[in-house]
Amino acid sequence: MAGETDFLSSLTSRYAAARDVFARISNVLNKATFKIKRGAPNETIDEIARRFKTDDYDRLVLRERAATKAGAAFIEEKTQDINRANFHRSAFALNAFTHLFFVDLAAQLSFSFVELKYAFTFANVALALLAHISVRQSYRALLAGPNALPPKRRLWGMFPNPAYNRAVKKNSRSYAQSAWEEKSLFRPAYFINAAVIFLGGQFIIPPDRLIFPFSFIVGKASGLFMTLVMAFDVWRGIRAGDAARTAREREVSVYRDLDI
Repeated sequence: MAGETDFLSSLTSRYAAARDVFARISNVLNKATFKIKRGAPNETIDEIARRFKTDDYDRLVLRERAATKAGAAFIEEKTQDINRANFHRSAFALNAFTHLFFVDLAAQLSFSFVELKYAFTFANVALALLAHISVRQSYRALLAGPNALPPKRRLWGMFPNPAYNRAVKKNSRSYAQSAWEEKSLFRPAYFINAAVIFLGGQFIIPPDRLIFPFSFIVGKASGLFMTLVMAFDVWRGIRAGDAARTAREREVSVYRDLDI
């Protein structure tokens, strides 16, 4: 009887430990792959505050800003930027995992060069870190608010104010950087990832080294996983091109305000 009690106690403690581990993993994944739900401005602000642990003062400032039409549009724009950058972060982290465990281009091309696998893995990790920086930059820009422009002219409107055009050009830099990242960095990276996964897809343990039915199960499951990741990369590459055009349009709209 005592043996059964000890067995049940050990089983319960192991179940509790496993559940705690899964809960922590789920919490980490939730933080890494979140998407801010867009709705009414106050609801969006509450979601942002919950995700980024925004203090009461910044939350109050955001609510006051959302009360104006321009402020609400600015919050909506930055929320979209945060969601897009966070999606890039999750996507490149997924690609890094895929390259590490499911892709071996060198082996498929019949030569030994394991560093190639690690190079693609670390490249995707670097892109995920860059996307993480973009998330933080968009959040800081959200708290800072739209940059207030100085008056176009000075001395009762008789002379142009050079500080005005400098401020307008400064406002356009973030859009230009975003357009460059989407078009020249993220978009090619997605297509390269899709091509490498297509050419070098192979589970870290070749299925032919496993006994049946594990070889069949591993081969089919890894093939399905890589196909989904490859299709996802192609889709994200197309969407990155659309995001680059949107950022470029925002940059051009800022330059329309120049006093020429």
